[in-house]
Amino acid sequence: MTTALIYILPFLSGVLLAIGVFWIKLPFFKLAKCSVALLNTLVSDLDEDEKFTAVNAQVFKTTGTLFLVLGQSAIVICLSAAIYTGMFSLIFENALSSGVKMSVLAVGSIIPFLIPRKQTSDYSDIAQLFHHLILDNYHLGKRLLARQIKDTEVNNHYTGRFSRVLVTGLARSGTTALTKELEKRGPFASLDYSNMPFLLAPRLWAKIYNPRQVENKERAHGDGVKVGLASVEALEEYFFKVMKQDRYILDNGLEKHALSEEENALYRKYQNSISGVDKVYLAKNNNAIIRLPSLIKYNPDLVVFVMVRDPLQHAYSLMIQHQKFLAKQENDPFITDYMTWLGHHEFGSNQRPFLLQEEDRDLHIGDPNTIEYWLKRWVSYYTYVQQFETAHLLSFEAYAKDPVSTLSCIAQAAFIDLDVAELAVFPKKDVFLDKSDSVLESTAYKLYLKLIGQCRNVRL
Repeated sequence: MTTALIYILPFLSGVLLAIGVFWIKLPFFKLAKCSVALLNTLVSDLDEDEKFTAVNAQVFKTTGTLFLVLGQSAIVICLSAAIYTGMFSLIFENALSSGVKMSVLAVGSIIPFLIPRKQTSDYSDIAQLFHHLILDNYHLGKRLLARQIKDTEVNNHYTGRFSRVLVTGLARSGTTALTKELEKRGPFASLDYSNMPFLLAPRLWAKIYNPRQVENKERAHGDGVKVGLASVEALEEYFFKVMKQDRYILDNGLEKHALSEEENALYRKYQNSISGVDKVYLAKNNNAIIRLPSLIKYNPDLVVFVMVRDPLQHAYSLMIQHQKFLAKQENDPFITDYMTWLGHHEFGSNQRPFLLQEEDRDLHIGDPNTIEYWLKRWVSYYTYVQQFETAHLLSFEAYAKDPVSTLSCIAQAAFIDLDVAELAVFPKKDVFLDKSDSVLESTAYKLYLKLIGQCRNVRL
């Protein structure tokens, strides 16, 4: 027993140190967030009085968190040291050499890290912290953007008619699948997952992080669409969140707003910094509808494609995704943060409708576990879409059935050459749904038939 204790005490000292690391982790992460938030306030463009008040508040918060970290660290170190030096020397003085004691302590400090812990997220704790530090601080984001667009012109030198392509539509209308195919088959450049979390400074981030191996796996939606680090996605919305400081994100929905001429000029520089001088900027952004009039007004070299899907199938898909993401977010709260940063409010715990018309103020009211709840959003969205005569409508069903024809239509409309060789049929499975005689459903299908008649990829 005595011999065992000779080794147990330094071993316990090491274990205690490791446990202390886990104990201190959360306040340390909080300290990191507070420190970066302080920096974010210091570089903000607030007026002097507002900045002074905000800085003082953040300094107080940061200092308090620092003392908490130091206090917990002192407790851990003192307890570990007491076991390692004090108790050991009192009981077993000179029983082990210092080298052996350090080795035993090192083994003890490693053991807690080897114990498997339940993984609740695809992102490690460090990765989550990193995303918080970068994406939660909008003023730092503006500074990063300024670096990204430095020496970038408002207009690029692409010689084609359109230097910007926007794919949009209500979520679950096939925008992701279409955008992925376009990016692979044309002279396009866009944001992709490898740019996360430095969305406003992808060139800077690429110097540090430039993965060569890209693993594609099915996305969280569970719809068969595979994504990887090179997959384009709706990532540019973060630009608008920073520019508008989230002012368009209300409790009851996403408010329609306009870009100023100055904001649009920054947006064009941002696009050009990604596309370069010889490529077309490709954006997939389902939130574009809430600022589409100003985008069309200020960007004559922009061509817009809007996906249209059967309303009942579309509403059902939205409902199912909402339920899936609620379950995912309950197990992994980081998903909610991630979606909020990127402006994804289509479904899940933070879902919000588009407030496109006055009557849309109550769209958030109702039972999201019913198709009717989502069908109302469909009618609102596509009723509003009708006013954009320059936007090109595309049928989701026609794309799924004959993707070659759809991409050929896009190539013609955008005056861009696209490689449509070996283009596979998009895996689309309709769910049998009983149609009703409700006024809402009737309104939706009347509108759908009208829109289908205007879709470029539908042969009537």
